[in-house]
Amino acid sequence: MTLVYQTYDVFEFQQVKLLLDSQHISFQERNTMSSMYNNFGTYQIYVSSQNEQHAKELIENAFK
Repeated sequence: MTLVYQTYDVFEFQQVKLLLDSQHISFQERNTMSSMYNNFGTYQIYVSSQNEQHAKELIENAFK
């Protein structure tokens, strides 16, 4: 699995997940945000190496 997106913003994180899901791209998510303070850590999305380029293009175009 390859990291394709990382953010501090939970809303952006949710949008990227919906985008990838709508394109039938399987992903894994990782939440390293502090549950107590939410002021450190990140939200991360990983995809398989075969979907990496397509996922990165989708994400880049979505946030232009």
